[in-house]
Amino acid sequence: MLKKNIIILGAARSGKTTLARKLKKEYGYNLISLDDIICAFESIPVCGIKHDGDDIEVSKNFALFLIRYLKELSEGPNYYNGIKSVIEGTHIDFEQVMSFLNQDKYKEKYEIIGLVYDNISEEEMYKNIKEHDTEDDWTYWCSDEELRGNVRHFIERNKFFRDKFKKYNIKTYDVSIDRKKVFDSICYELFKDNK
Repeated sequence: MLKKNIIILGAARSGKTTLARKLKKEYGYNLISLDDIICAFESIPVCGIKHDGDDIEVSKNFALFLIRYLKELSEGPNYYNGIKSVIEGTHIDFEQVMSFLNQDKYKEKYEIIGLVYDNISEEEMYKNIKEHDTEDDWTYWCSDEELRGNVRHFIERNKFFRDKFKKYNIKTYDVSIDRKKVFDSICYELFKDNK
């Protein structure tokens, strides 16, 4: 097994959860959803951390907790007993969190993966969501008008993530076409030295 925790980042609908579930199922990783943690923080309004807030502001408010949490995941007994985690999410303040992760002590403990969809139009994304959503997806419950607005937001956030991945030299994969093949390729690259 790769001797690192894995962080998967990207805009909504980039396949972060799907890839994380694959890593859990096929390689035994402990799956941590930052969305689930954000949901828990929503019960503490003073923190200013909530799903329906401004993404950048929420990410800044969440950063101190996230840094501390990542530190615990890489320094605690679970890590040293071989229990590794895959952490997936969209709420990340790159300036704060990457400053932490780029320290030599943590570079060797985390593999960071960026997912983007640069070759898909708003209309194609809208159709894909309508075709593939299940009741587990929050977008399943959106009206057509809400979904179209969300898709525009997803495309804008994708550009934001692409720029940040480039700035911080994060290995990036485009999942616009044949996502399953891309995920298989990611897993091969992560674990090729362990076969």
